Amino acid sequence: MNQFIRICPLKATFTHTRFHLSLRTVDPPIIYHRLLLFRINKPETNDVSVSSSEAGPSWKAPELYCMEETCPHLGAPLSHAEIEDIEDTKAIVCPWHQYDFDLRDGSSSTGLQACTYEVQVKGIEEDAEVWVEAPHPSPSAPQRQWELVEMRGVSEEFLDPPIPSLSRLSLAEDIDHSSRTSFPASTATLPGDLPNTLLGFAHLILRTSNPELKCLLTREAVTRLRAGKLKSIRPTVGEIKRERGKEGGLLDEPPREVEMIAPGKAPRRGKGGSEKSRIMMLHALANIEQYAIDLAWDIIARFADFTTNNGERLPVEYFLDWAKVAEDEAKHYTLLARRLVELGSYFGAHTVHAGLWESATQTADSLSARIAIIHLVAEARGIDMNPLTLAKLQAAGDKESSRVLEIIHADEITHVTTGHRWFTWLCQKQGVDPITTFRAEVFANFRGKIKGPFNAADRLKAGLTPDFYEDLSGGLGSNPPTTVDGDGKAKEPEGDEHIHPRLT
Repeated sequence: MNQFIRICPLKATFTHTRFHLSLRTVDPPIIYHRLLLFRINKPETNDVSVSSSEAGPSWKAPELYCMEETCPHLGAPLSHAEIEDIEDTKAIVCPWHQYDFDLRDGSSSTGLQACTYEVQVKGIEEDAEVWVEAPHPSPSAPQRQWELVEMRGVSEEFLDPPIPSLSRLSLAEDIDHSSRTSFPASTATLPGDLPNTLLGFAHLILRTSNPELKCLLTREAVTRLRAGKLKSIRPTVGEIKRERGKEGGLLDEPPREVEMIAPGKAPRRGKGGSEKSRIMMLHALANIEQYAIDLAWDIIARFADFTTNNGERLPVEYFLDWAKVAEDEAKHYTLLARRLVELGSYFGAHTVHAGLWESATQTADSLSARIAIIHLVAEARGIDMNPLTLAKLQAAGDKESSRVLEIIHADEITHVTTGHRWFTWLCQKQGVDPITTFRAEVFANFRGKIKGPFNAADRLKAGLTPDFYEDLSGGLGSNPPTTVDGDGKAKEPEGDEHIHPRLT
C-alpha cells in the first residue's frame, strides 16, 4: 500500500499555481527529495446557492498533479516550465530541450519517463486537505517514513521591490555615496557578452562590487537558467579551468564599495526603539545579505570541481540549489536597501565589517567545513536571532521593517535546510556520521562558544536536532582573545557575535 504525506489544507494552494515541495526522511540516514505540485484550476461548485450541509455532491476538487522537480534528461529545473495541452492531456515542457512529460503518468513523446506522484484531496470545501504519494521505494532504498520540510510557492516575480533595470548600471561604477538618496543610476550599459554558463555568472558576480548590480546579475543568471539559455549548469573540468584562468581568477574576497572596519569596531546599534537604531540594524542586516549573495555564488565557484572519496562529482541539483539561495539573498538585500531609503538613509551610509567573510576564508579549502560554519552555524544563528529582532521592530510599531524581516526569516529556514541537505549528502558519500562530523568541523574552524537562545522549532524544520548545537564550541586558535563586560570583568568569548547582528 502506497504511503501518502499530508501537504497542506487545499486553500493553501490558492496563492500560486505551482509549489516546490521538499521532503525528508524522518529517521537516519537522512535523504531529501524535491517535488513540484501543480494546481490547474480551483474547486468548482455546481450550485453556488446550495447550503453547506448539502455542499458535498456539488463540490468538485481541483486538478492537482505532482512530479519530480527536475527533468529526467539532464536535470533541468521544471519550476518555470510551460504547461501545454497535448492531445487532450496536460503536459509540462522542459525549457532546455522542449521535452514534453504528461503530468498524469510522466510519459513523453521522446520515450523518456518522468516520475509522477498521485495527489489526493481528502475532505471537501474548508476541510479539504492535499496529500501526496511518498517517494517510491527501490531495492536499494526500501520504503521510508517521510515528512514535509518545505512548501514554497513558485513566484513569477524575481525581486520585490524592483530595483533599477540591468541596462542602467555599469559593471564598474564610480558612485558618490555622500549625497545618495535613492538607488544609483548610470547611463552606462552592460556589455552584450554576458556569460553563457552558471559558473561564468558566479565568477562575474563575485567580481562585481556594486550590490544593486550584483542583485541584477543574479536575477539574470537565474532567469537564464530557468529558461534554458545557459550552456551549462554543472561545469566541465575544462570550463572550471578557463574561468579560474581569467583575470582575477577565484577571488579571496569580493570587492566592496562601502567603508570596511574590523568586526570589533562596529558601532552599537541600540535596542530598536528609535529610528536611528532601526536604521543601524537594517544596515547591518543588508551588509550580511550582500555577503550572503557572494557566499552562495562562491560555494558554486570555489567547489565546482569537488569530488567525493570515490571520485563522484557534485550533481546538478547542488548548483541549482545554491543558485536559488543566491536569488533569495538578492531579494533580501533589495528589500533591506529599499527600506533604508524609505527611512531616509541608504546602504553605505554606515561602516560595515567582513566578519562573515572571515569564516568563508577559514573554510575555503573544505566544502564540509564551509557548509558547517556558514550555513549550519551562521545562518542557523540568523533564524535564532530574527524572531527577537522582529519582536523589537513590532514593539516599535515599524510594520514595514517587520514585514521585510518576516520574509527574510522564512527564506533563511530553507537556506539552513539546503545546508543540512548537502552536508548530510557529503557525509553519506564519505561514510561518516553527520553530527560527529559537524561538531568536529565547528571545533576546527570556529572560535568561541555558540550560545542560545536557540530557535529550536525552526532549527528542527531545517533538520537541526539539538545534537547539532547544544553545548557547541569552536576551538580555533589555542589562545582565544579575552573580552570584558561593561564592568571590566573578563567574560567567556562568544564566537558568533560578529556573524549575525544583535540588538544590544
